[in-house]
Amino acid sequence: MNRSELFAATPLANEAALVDHVADFLRKRGYRVRLEVPNMGQSMDIAATKGRWLTAVEAKMRDWRRALDQCLAHEHVADYICVAIGAPAVPSDFMAQCSKRGYGIIHYRNDANACALVQAPARNRNVWIAQRRCLARHLRGISHVQ
Repeated sequence: MNRSELFAATPLANEAALVDHVADFLRKRGYRVRLEVPNMGQSMDIAATKGRWLTAVEAKMRDWRRALDQCLAHEHVADYICVAIGAPAVPSDFMAQCSKRGYGIIHYRNDANACALVQAPARNRNVWIAQRRCLARHLRGISHVQ
């Protein structure tokens, strides 16, 4: 039984369960996934790498406005930024805010026990090279989740 199947019987209990589902979703798409990665005094819920590209993901059950604020620090290091939301539906104002900032949206629907990329992220051109190098060195010391 894989991790997703373990959570299938009940609604998401917390943000950690959402992170597990999103991590599985990304791994199945060929990403190397690391959880709770320190970045500029906070941490990103998921750092997903594919080739040389880094995608930062913040996961929220309800307070997506807070996720948007947290993503600002990730703009210094990530090529792509996504917010994962575990809600019955994706609010239209949330989609508009993500679109304006170039953030992608990963939506987890408990009724389908599945994640979907409902809005693709735009390439972030604001990467601070020195901070990115610092994060890259740190990532090499963190094991990715199997």
